[in-house]
Amino acid sequence: MNHSAEVDNATLEALDSPFVTVVVPVIYMLVFVISTPCNVIALCLLCGLTKRSTPTIIYSINLCLADLLYSIILPLQVDYHFHGNNWRFGMVTCNISTAAFYCNLQCSVLTTCAIALERYCGIVHPLKTHLLWSPRKAVMTCCCIWGLVLALQLPFFLFNFTLFIPQLNITTCFDVLPKAAFEGTKGYLYFITIYLVFYVVPLVLLVVCSCAVVHALRRTLDAGVQRSHRRVQVLVMVSALCFIICYLPNMVIQPLHMVYRHSKQSLYAYYKLTLSINSLNCCFDPFVYYLASRELRQALRRALGRWGCCPGCKGEEPVTFNLSELPSCNRVNQTGSRALLNQCSHGL
Repeated sequence: MNHSAEVDNATLEALDSPFVTVVVPVIYMLVFVISTPCNVIALCLLCGLTKRSTPTIIYSINLCLADLLYSIILPLQVDYHFHGNNWRFGMVTCNISTAAFYCNLQCSVLTTCAIALERYCGIVHPLKTHLLWSPRKAVMTCCCIWGLVLALQLPFFLFNFTLFIPQLNITTCFDVLPKAAFEGTKGYLYFITIYLVFYVVPLVLLVVCSCAVVHALRRTLDAGVQRSHRRVQVLVMVSALCFIICYLPNMVIQPLHMVYRHSKQSLYAYYKLTLSINSLNCCFDPFVYYLASRELRQALRRALGRWGCCPGCKGEEPVTFNLSELPSCNRVNQTGSRALLNQCSHGL
């Protein structure tokens, strides 16, 4: 049974905003259409066509799985927002879909950080950290990530997050929260923890790791290796910028919205808009896999050749660069840099 409640004018305006009822579902629909097939293809290639398991492959599979699970939840959000924020699927479905929505989003963020940290250690501090990274430890890390995000979804299974709004004759799902769920200090602590763990810390970590990797690659002395490393630097920075562009707006809006609510105003429509912008990162990830991995590109070329989609794609790609197994620039010198570059051109 749905609870009902009268809400203030600021909340009514937010729920009835075109940002929420038109722009947000359009973004979710585009993300679903683009992200779902791309992540399905990437997941199949990563699981079935790559030759060997590495920590980066395992993290990429986990990221791809999180993005895919996130994107297949989006049609429910599209239906909800297109119908004026009216949830039509019941309390249980609301709680499960909301938990899955945030769980997969948060898992994607933490996995992206694990990839950035593994890349940083492998390129900047390979000798000090090589024992810390192995396929088995990568699997354990992924399990810990899922365990953490699932534990943080516990409130979604303890309370009813559907609420009937008589002024608009709609039933909301997690847009108007019951006071019993996040009242007082515990509510602020919960949302502050989510904000720090899944927004602030990951963003800082990603920026620091990316800058350190780019700085290390620039220290290469050999001109030939520098040209290849320059492509890697661009890819690292593009990957970081995609993450920043997708998540920074939501990071800014969340605390501002909390401040505005104290004065009976609301930025909730803009919060929902920035939350939908977060989802765009799911569309970028598969293309980052493709650009970063020579092995994955070759697997896709072979698959397209077998399926008859690209008869000329059966050959091997010329050796270029492979992001995740680049050696540390501290070990690259004038005489050995080309050999090291050739060694790192295989595997994800």
